Amino acid sequence: MSYEYPAEKFSTAHQALVTPHTQADHVAVVTAFHECRLGLHRMNRSKLDQTARGWIYALECFMSTEGFSDAGGESAWDIKAKTLSAEQKAEIARLIKELAGWFATHSL
Repeated sequence: MSYEYPAEKFSTAHQALVTPHTQADHVAVVTAFHECRLGLHRMNRSKLDQTARGWIYALECFMSTEGFSDAGGESAWDIKAKTLSAEQKAEIARLIKELAGWFATHSL
């Protein structure tokens, strides 16, 4: 399986979180979540090793919008991203960085 597309998407997600941005932090998180969702779309996870699957599971727990609903035109991700602590954002960035590296290494 080729991991070039997920590598690209997770790299873009990581850049959204670490590149200085002019918008609010929650916008960077939502952008990163969107890129991750694209990178994971239709992926056969059984082909991934246990470490990568663990990172994905942890990331998807952060991405889950259970208990959040669209309100006033804001997406559930926008609402959730505004509630994340600095520590949670740091952990999301770490998970995305790990996955970007994993996919890049395995796309060669």
